[in-house]
Amino acid sequence: MRLPPSILNKYLDRFDELIQEGERIYKVIKDIPTVKFSAPGEVIRPLTQQELEARQKLQGWYLNYLSLLDQIIPPRSVHRKLLDETESYYDASDKLNTYIYRLKGLKEDFQKGYLGDLGLEIEAAIVADYMGQAEQLLAEGQSGKYDYVPAAVLAGAVLEKSLRTLCDKQSPSISRVNNNGKPLTLTPLIDVLKKNNLFNELTAKQLRGWADIRNSAAHGHFDEFNRSQVDLMIQGINNFLATHMI
Repeated sequence: MRLPPSILNKYLDRFDELIQEGERIYKVIKDIPTVKFSAPGEVIRPLTQQELEARQKLQGWYLNYLSLLDQIIPPRSVHRKLLDETESYYDASDKLNTYIYRLKGLKEDFQKGYLGDLGLEIEAAIVADYMGQAEQLLAEGQSGKYDYVPAAVLAGAVLEKSLRTLCDKQSPSISRVNNNGKPLTLTPLIDVLKKNNLFNELTAKQLRGWADIRNSAAHGHFDEFNRSQVDLMIQGINNFLATHMI
């Protein structure tokens, strides 16, 4: 899944900020002498005010570096070991220089979509928010004959969007268009995912039932379903998403 440009650019900007700040700090601390490499009897000079400030900024920079990696690296990625590394370095400047080059490499992989799961995590959070709104619509709807309809429409829209994402998650991805090049609607999406063994027939039957409710709600056939069915629909979609979209 491709990230929305606004989100992609937000993270790319953060990469650039950390790389540039890291390079500024490195220029200051790279010449700080260390006890490890001093000659016997050599007196280590006091740090300048600029060097002291750079060393202080370095601690915050490391925290920002780890925070960014934690957000962009998928949980099961081989890159995860970068967050828990125990490698030793000659000194702080050597360590910082290594981290800067890692950021440059990770930025390239991230920009080309090779790190993977961030887009899915963002979408999962959005989906959870919309499903929460559907639950709220059902719980707080004004008393009336068809007050449950908006919740059905919203839950059905979330389900359709999630099934499209499920198609995209596969490797290779499953086509989301028909032979005429038109986007598949909810029921055909269910059928194509079932055909590709993403779930069994029992699950497909449940999904088709929720699709029927969504279609009835969207086309004004409000007497074809009731509040209780919408409540079960929302619960069922939440369970399906927890099983197949995480």
